[in-house]
Amino acid sequence: MQILPAPLAGWTDYAFRRVLVACGAQEVWTEMIAATALARGNAKTVKMITTIPEPVYQVVQLFGNNVADFVTAIKSGVLKDYAEINVNLGCPAHKIVKNHSGSWYMTDFKRTRELLTACREATRATGQKLSVKCRLGWDTDVAVPFAQLCANCGVDRIIVHGRLGVDGYRGVADWHAIARVKAAVSVPVIANGDVRDRASAEHCLAVTGADGVMLGRALCGAPWRIRLDDCLPPADEINRLMDLQAQWHNGNPSDLIKHNLAYAKHLKHCQ
Repeated sequence: MQILPAPLAGWTDYAFRRVLVACGAQEVWTEMIAATALARGNAKTVKMITTIPEPVYQVVQLFGNNVADFVTAIKSGVLKDYAEINVNLGCPAHKIVKNHSGSWYMTDFKRTRELLTACREATRATGQKLSVKCRLGWDTDVAVPFAQLCANCGVDRIIVHGRLGVDGYRGVADWHAIARVKAAVSVPVIANGDVRDRASAEHCLAVTGADGVMLGRALCGAPWRIRLDDCLPPADEINRLMDLQAQWHNGNPSDLIKHNLAYAKHLKHCQ
């Protein structure tokens, strides 16, 4: 069973990716990175894509609305240490969608084709894999034709979150809709949404027939769940992970506070 940690804005920073590997992750993803900022060499954004030193499969997720910036970022060489480029076609955040990024692409197949065709050409030149992460649609389910479009553009795999963009994170993920996507394309499909532990992961795979699952918010403050380990670690182990998080932290101090508060929620159950 493939178990992937989701790219979570403000969470899957450099330190947390290293902690995930320390907990057994075989693959790690960056939080979503602005292609335009990267193409312009923004120092803060470049720092966000610092690769971790552990020998693990690493994926960088890009978002944006300018096709040329995606190509520039991919071909610039700053992403050369990432094995895979993922294109964010699913973020439901209002500030992202209103700028014609994230889930907005699921409303415009023509624009999506242009973006993915350009990114596929760029990643062929760099020798990197290309994938997409999407939802079922923006306000209506178009997941099957959208996934077929992505596959026809040459992506290597598709990660599908089983909600519409307008749903945000409300309601229940529709795993049956992901099953329809899996049946419609020949590329690997990873199921995302409401996978929190071993039982939900196994149930999701049984329903969807997917090639793996992606855990998202369940990992916040609980990176050990990447092993689908349902047992709460002892307090000493959680404290060790918090120490590693602080040791490796290279970003905004407020982000470290957020991580520590999330760890603390689990730590209190050990006492």
